[in-house]
Amino acid sequence: MRQSITASRPYRLYLRGATIMQEQRHEAVLASDEEARQLAMLMLDEQADYPCAEIWDGARLVCTLRRGE
Repeated sequence: MRQSITASRPYRLYLRGATIMQEQRHEAVLASDEEARQLAMLMLDEQADYPCAEIWDGARLVCTLRRGE
């Protein structure tokens, strides 16, 4: 039986509010940009105080999401 190996990378997810003081940072090891995007959307749905999220893979900005997109 052959096992599939999926490479995972560390991502940083920032939930952003109206000011710089309203920010939450989360770290997650995920398999893909799409997986990171899905996690960020779930987090936005659970955190009404944060209208947008940024996803970073090291120094690379993966995407910015806004609630309802």
